[in-house]
Amino acid sequence: MIARILAPSTIKQEFVRIDVHPEGIHLMEPKSRMYCVKISSVNVKQANVLKQEALAVGGDAAIPYSVLNLEDKNVDVILMATLKQYKKLAEKLEKQFFNLKDIGKNLLEIVENYENPPCGFSINKKKISIDSFMIMGVLNITPDSFSDGGKYYKDVSFAVDRAVEMEKEGASIIDIGGESSRPKAVSVDEKEEIRRIKPVINQVRKKVKCLISCDTSRADVAKIALEEGADIINDIYALRRDRRLCDVVAEKGCGLVLMHMKGTPETMQDNPCYDDVIGEICEFFRERIDFSTQNGIKREKIILDPGIGFGKRLCDNLEIIHRLREFTCFGLPILLGTSRKSFIGTLAGNIPAGERLAGTIASCVYGYIGGARIFRVHDVKEIQQALKVVAAIEDYGKNKSSRTRPR
Repeated sequence: MIARILAPSTIKQEFVRIDVHPEGIHLMEPKSRMYCVKISSVNVKQANVLKQEALAVGGDAAIPYSVLNLEDKNVDVILMATLKQYKKLAEKLEKQFFNLKDIGKNLLEIVENYENPPCGFSINKKKISIDSFMIMGVLNITPDSFSDGGKYYKDVSFAVDRAVEMEKEGASIIDIGGESSRPKAVSVDEKEEIRRIKPVINQVRKKVKCLISCDTSRADVAKIALEEGADIINDIYALRRDRRLCDVVAEKGCGLVLMHMKGTPETMQDNPCYDDVIGEICEFFRERIDFSTQNGIKREKIILDPGIGFGKRLCDNLEIIHRLREFTCFGLPILLGTSRKSFIGTLAGNIPAGERLAGTIASCVYGYIGGARIFRVHDVKEIQQALKVVAAIEDYGKNKSSRTRPR
């Protein structure tokens, strides 16, 4: 079961998706200005109780009209209520049967996370707090990455100097990878991946105080990276490529990025297609989080990345960024990686990767407003400045009641 708050612009579409009667859509659409929480896969009895209790506290619930026939099946429900009404609803559900007690508690957590996106994770036993946002600087030790392939591949000292520079520019994490994940990229030998990243992580660890992430999906590579000083494993396969990686992460207690990807880098752009891209990614995250925690990885160590450009069409990328805040339902930090990606080039008139800074800034600013708190980028200095400004504007708005007039 997954519950998430829906973006206001998608409410009518979601009413249709769960098969609400057209007249019901007409009556309930004005109520969609409240917090609208979609709860997936509840049985008919639970759906009817949720509807009754939501109405009792002054809210409402959209349910499929087939529920009226008392069919024995699972359905989706969209609750509509204010925060005050959700608190009352949670209290009422505490006393209900039909396994609704946990739903009430989750509803309040989801609304809180929606308003105040999660801002922290842990590494080993240390809590890492995110002060507004974190920049993850990209350092590719590859000859074939789409944007900077070959730039830091041959000279370890050059790569280390770039890591130091990114930290000075504001990076809180340096993400070091030895295998390209661009579309159509062919996998490299594991020994070669280790050969690329080992000396760089070793030397970077001696020169920077910020966190180090290793962009890898292999257990042996991750083990070496962590031994050399990495703090986080950034896995684009979300523990599906190498089952042993789960054991390494659990044993070392490092942070973990779980990214959504359809297919592999070599195949991911071969006609990707979704019926409900947000719903499918949410289901993927739920399954991967469950897998991780059931295999020894603590939930508070996990970061979620919806995988912009990884098995996504242009419309999918835009939908994900537009509805990014829906992923806050899991209560985990969201990482956004849009830097210089092809969808920006397409929108800007098919411009090359090196000319996509302005588009990258725009996507990161929108992503911050949407709840992302970690940004994986090539241009650290510029993105840092842009996000500082948008974070200050947002903070000003939240605290305007206590501000003083500038002199």
